[in-house]
Amino acid sequence: MIMRCKMTFFFIALLLASCSSKSASPATDAPPSGRWSGDYGPDAVRRESVAVDLRWEGNNLAGSVKVGVRSIPLTKATFMPATGAITLEFDAQGTEGQPVHYVIEGKVEGDMMIGMWHHDDVSGDFRVTRE
Repeated sequence: MIMRCKMTFFFIALLLASCSSKSASPATDAPPSGRWSGDYGPDAVRRESVAVDLRWEGNNLAGSVKVGVRSIPLTKATFMPATGAITLEFDAQGTEGQPVHYVIEGKVEGDMMIGMWHHDDVSGDFRVTRE
């Protein structure tokens, strides 16, 4: 009888523990809508603040990238819910007025997005967090 009570108590405690635990972060397949902020740069020393505003509209991802006072609309954006892979593209104006095409490839994991960016022969990494 005592053994049976101990086993019953153990299973009740296990059931309560499993019911009260929650996931550490949102599912990867959740749409990446919202404002994301963080930094980017070509190396660990040269970093700049960046914000990304994303909107999930049906099956399409839209938004803009904000660096300083500039807000640049995305020209292409894709998100693969099954893997968390995200690709963003936009066109900016270079220091001499020339067009610069940026490609950003990353992965969304919960409220974090990390990855790489490049344009022409320049590249680097980025890390942003959903606000």
